[in-house]
Amino acid sequence: MTDRSDTGSDALVTAAADALAASVLANVPEAAAKARKDDSKTIHDRRFAIVTDPSRDELLTDFGKETLDDRYLLPNETYQDLFARVADAYADDQDHAQRLYDYVSRLWFMPATPVLSNGGTGRGLPISCYLNSVDDSLEGIVNTWNENVWL
Repeated sequence: MTDRSDTGSDALVTAAADALAASVLANVPEAAAKARKDDSKTIHDRRFAIVTDPSRDELLTDFGKETLDDRYLLPNETYQDLFARVADAYADDQDHAQRLYDYVSRLWFMPATPVLSNGGTGRGLPISCYLNSVDDSLEGIVNTWNENVWL
């Protein structure tokens, strides 16, 4: 007859928990070092050689400059550095990076706050929120859900 008692399972569970804790804790120093290195003021190395044009600062209004100074610029960063940092972070290749920079620096397009704040840094994600109105019907709910799936 086979013994189906629970003898020894406590020791197995304890050993497994100890092994899991040891493996998790072994990674803590590495994760902490990475977090210190990749803090919110860290600017990632550039991937592309974007040619900036400081004369495009003149396109910005005083209010625009104050807003960038107050909310988006990192220490020792110029307006054009900010635009190049963001373009570099989201571009697929060199030409795309230069085009993105040109569009933003000419004020043809301006990314949302999370993109400007977090692009090319170790902080946050480039995600904005979306506000929708939903019709009070099953069709309205499904249509809004479907619309959001594609965002």
